[in-house]
Amino acid sequence: MGAAVASWQTLENVTVECTHCGVMMTLQPGNRVKYYRCGSCHRWVSSTYSEVFRADAKMRTHPVKDTADADARFVEVKARLDQWLTAVQEQCPYQTLGVSPLDSPDVIRARFHALALERHPDRGGSAEQMREVNDAYERILKHRQRKRLEAMASGTSTRATPASVLPARNR
Repeated sequence: MGAAVASWQTLENVTVECTHCGVMMTLQPGNRVKYYRCGSCHRWVSSTYSEVFRADAKMRTHPVKDTADADARFVEVKARLDQWLTAVQEQCPYQTLGVSPLDSPDVIRARFHALALERHPDRGGSAEQMREVNDAYERILKHRQRKRLEAMASGTSTRATPASVLPARNR
């Protein structure tokens, strides 16, 4: 008995296609018997009816392709991407200060001062921690200055309308 014949008889490492509607059947949970169901025409077949597969009565088996190499490449690329995203996130000045890019300059300045007091070497912090906070704050200031200059050059405003200037909602 060949490997192809053995695979459809035991339904090991195969997918099942409904030839009536051409939809791949989904494997339903079962103990020893495997049940397949077509999501389109709602036909059922089980591994106990191997003669159905032999006669090709509305079902067709396909060997599942070996995807071990593709899976290994995917895992490798995913690990590199996760590492890169972690490095980028650690370098984000907004993340370092714990603020959002949408926060006002007053909120960012207040958060900087709070972190500076907490991480200053004279108050129990370290020089490295203070350097990170200072660097992050400077990068945010430079980023906002650059956005302001770009906006002035294009003739648009970077400031959001304060909530106090917006019209009140009718209740």
